[in-house]
Amino acid sequence: MRVNVPDLDDLYLLVTIARTGSIGQASAELRVAQPSASRRIAALERNLKVGLLRRGARGSTLTPAGRVVVDWAITLLRAAEDFRHSVDALSRQRNSSLRAAASMTIAEHYASNWLAMLRYESPDTAVSLSVGNSLEVMELVESGKVEVGLIETPNVHSNLRHRQIGTDRLAVAVAPGHPWAEALVVSAADLAATPLLVREPGSGTRDTLDRAMSEAGHEIKVSLELASNTALKSAAIAGMGPVILAGIALADDFATGSLVQVAVSDIVLSRPLTIVWTDNTSLSQEAVGLFLGAIRNDRRKGRLA
Repeated sequence: MRVNVPDLDDLYLLVTIARTGSIGQASAELRVAQPSASRRIAALERNLKVGLLRRGARGSTLTPAGRVVVDWAITLLRAAEDFRHSVDALSRQRNSSLRAAASMTIAEHYASNWLAMLRYESPDTAVSLSVGNSLEVMELVESGKVEVGLIETPNVHSNLRHRQIGTDRLAVAVAPGHPWAEALVVSAADLAATPLLVREPGSGTRDTLDRAMSEAGHEIKVSLELASNTALKSAAIAGMGPVILAGIALADDFATGSLVQVAVSDIVLSRPLTIVWTDNTSLSQEAVGLFLGAIRNDRRKGRLA
């Protein structure tokens, strides 16, 4: 049922008249014109259908009903003030903390720029970043433990809102002494016939590799499966076999010559970079907006394809 609640400012005016003893003094204290104050009190009496004041030469006094209304008004105004303070505190809390999660390659090679931009654009927002594989990131978003996730897998859960923010490409790398280092080009069949150093299932890198190989009618053989890009690169440099990781994660090793990039002739090892969230809270929408702004800035600077 809808209740016709009086304007809180009019109730505050009434309480001030009761305290000061006159409409004139209350008007001066609240910095409103006395005729305006008189009209507001008259309108309040009509709204409540109760006489509130007795007006006389010596000022205004409350009627018996007016005293009751003032007592109720004080309670209502205190509740309204408590409400305002609570909402302000909630707003400060919401604006001061944002939880995000990112898959490994994004966390290592992209997120630092985005977080720096977020800090510049919203200096009062503290962002906590969890790192896992793409599957773990999606589970964190679904559980409500983070407001936004950044993933590399093409396999986005159907219950998540998502938007592609860029494209990433995987690369095949071998140590300089490996036979592929001279050929420089291999086929999907070559990959399928050779034990590989790969990321774990659930990671965006592995999902992309498995999907591309499956579409070409092949499956990979796993020599070593780890959740660490660095450990896999070290294994490849030590000659343990070909490694397949995000190209950006291998760029420094290609530049120094510690690893050699090998092209794959008949499959495309590219994947989307995606931001995911749910509609469960408005804070998720705010988080998505903040990250998209930072990502657009990164793209303008040429750091993101």
